[in-house]
Amino acid sequence: MAETASPQPTACPPQTTVAAGTSLVIEPLMPSTAGLSGFIDTIAHWHHEHCLARGLKSSLDRRAEQLHRHLTREAIPVTLIARKGSEVLGSVSLVRYQASAGGAQRLWLSNLYVPEVLRGQGLGSVLVDKACRYAHEQGETELWLFTDNQQGFYQKRGWQPGGEARVSQSDVDIFVRRL
Repeated sequence: MAETASPQPTACPPQTTVAAGTSLVIEPLMPSTAGLSGFIDTIAHWHHEHCLARGLKSSLDRRAEQLHRHLTREAIPVTLIARKGSEVLGSVSLVRYQASAGGAQRLWLSNLYVPEVLRGQGLGSVLVDKACRYAHEQGETELWLFTDNQQGFYQKRGWQPGGEARVSQSDVDIFVRRL
């Protein structure tokens, strides 16, 4: 495939407060990110464990390879990380793919993950909001996702039902958010 020049991703504002007194950096994971290897290892482990818990085939190498594919000069795909210093606290990705044969490619919010000990503190909401803003900054007008168990979380944050599907042997609800 021929390499073409593309605009550099627009950076997210770096500081976000999640809980009182907890200042985080939320940024795209890029080749120049300090601590990149450790962040990829941690996030790949999270995704791998999540897949295994859901009965899906997975390997750490496969999960790490997927994250490495996000380290391009293109604005999308991208993984946004929430970190405090050198500790990654959560992540979310934006990816393009076709939901059905013959369907249009859409931008999907994917792999939102916050460790269980940090859930309920607003970090997931902040990551989703940052991903929406990032997509909007790239000229996108809508964002899609699917979930089988977090419908209420997304509906409270302005996502609208967009259908149902079967993904990896699970029935899922599809949601869309206008940007």
